[in-house]
Parts: sequence; C-alpha cells; structure tokens
Amino acid sequence: MGHMPSGHRAALTLVAAASAAKRAEFVDLIEQAGHRVLDAIDGVHALAIATRYLPDVVIADVVLPKLDGLQLVARLASSPDLSDIPTILVGEPGSNLESCGEARPIVASTQDVLHQLQRVVAARTSLVDSRRALRRALAGIRATAQEGDTTRTISDCARQMANGPDEAMISVLVADDNAHYVEANSAICALTGYTRDQLLQMSIWDLSAEEVVERGQRAWKRFLRDGRFEGSYRIRRSSGEHITIRCSSAANVVPGLHVSTMAPAKLLQALRT
Repeated sequence: MGHMPSGHRAALTLVAAASAAKRAEFVDLIEQAGHRVLDAIDGVHALAIATRYLPDVVIADVVLPKLDGLQLVARLASSPDLSDIPTILVGEPGSNLESCGEARPIVASTQDVLHQLQRVVAARTSLVDSRRALRRALAGIRATAQEGDTTRTISDCARQMANGPDEAMISVLVADDNAHYVEANSAICALTGYTRDQLLQMSIWDLSAEEVVERGQRAWKRFLRDGRFEGSYRIRRSSGEHITIRCSSAANVVPGLHVSTMAPAKLLQALRT
C-alpha cells in the first residue's frame, strides 16, 4: 500500500467507470495512495454499493450506463444517509461541464482526481466520520435483515440484526413498537454494564438518563413517524453513571423492529485513527 500523508485515515473510496481498464487504473492509483477501494460498473451499481457501504468519497465518470454521473450525484444528494458523501466526477478533457461546488468537483485528469481526493480526505471531520461509522453499521444490519430467511421468527430477526454490524465494537439495540428491548449485542452490554438478559427486561426509558426521558418519549413518536433518528443521547449505565453516546437509528428495519447503532464519541474517535 502506498504512502499517505501523516494524520489522515485511509478513505473508503467508490470508483464508478464503465471501462474495465479505467476502473483498474483508478483502483490501482487510489490504492497506491493508501486508500481502500470499491468499484462499480455503472451508475445504478454505484448507487447500490454506496447505499450498502457508505463510502467516504465517490469518484465517478460523468458518462456512465444506466445512471450517468450527474444523475448519480443527484440521487446521492437526495438520500439522508448519502447526501454528505463528497463526489468527484471525471469528465472528458475539454468538457464544458462546470463543477457543482467544492464538494462535487468535475475534473479531467488523473492528477486532478488525486488532488481532489487528498483535499476531500484532509477535510474530513471527526463528526462526519463518527456519523458514517454508525450509518455503516446500520446499513450492514439492514442488509443482514433483507438477506434472511422469510420464515424466521421476530426473535430470530432481532438476534441476527443485533449481531450484524461490520464493526464489532459498535453497540446495537433492537426495540419493538412499545420501546422495549428485544435484542442486544455484546458491545452494548460492555458499554452499559448490564447483561443481555437485564437489557431485555428494560425499555428505552429505563436506559435513558432521567433528564432526557420526557424529551426522548416525544422523540420516539417522531422517530416511528419519520423512520430515522441521528444525534447524541444520554444513557444511564448500571453503575448509575450518565454518559453521552452518538447513535443512528432506523425504524421498521423489519416490520415492528427498530434498530439503534451507538457508541461514545471517544470510541468513534479511536475507530477513525
């Protein structure tokens, strides 16, 4: 793996190009720069990969089959989970297409791609990386739920979802419509100090810090209505200590089951280094 500037974590980069030779060229170039790469053969394929893996940056040809680069950018921008992913579009030399701001430049040369990739990586913040780590874990859980056997019981679904994130240190809780926990992974047990059996006897409000319960109950109704929640929340550990965690939650990952991925800010910071 090639050299990468000190202080920057490797970026998960999605490359979309119709030409196999061009994809191979960009994959090699980006890996030489020290980054991880996913590749896609057309715009629809790129959108599916972005939805599943939430890359840190997307590099795509302007001219792509099925969904061109500009359409791909628009689809990414319309998704709450994908809208903050920077894109670099690669046009033909001499093209009169104009960049869509610093977050979505259009370039024509290999060196321009590398320059823009380095700029994007340097601009990453701990908040953006933390949010994306939780969203990635949630995307992994969604994929696990969708790939499962349709004959599974609700308990089976909950157990599979709780143990589905790609990052094992991310805490996962699964709740039912009444805000009672029905499954928990080992990371949340370590974080809270409760055993899995204890957590499965609790509701969201039992785990919430007292000062946020009323606000949390109002937020729960909005969450079930809107389908997602993202932000900071205060929880109470078994010791009585209150800690702030960041979480990303999705309602009805399967009907009636709602999943939260979470971690304290310090752990998320450690995961990005």
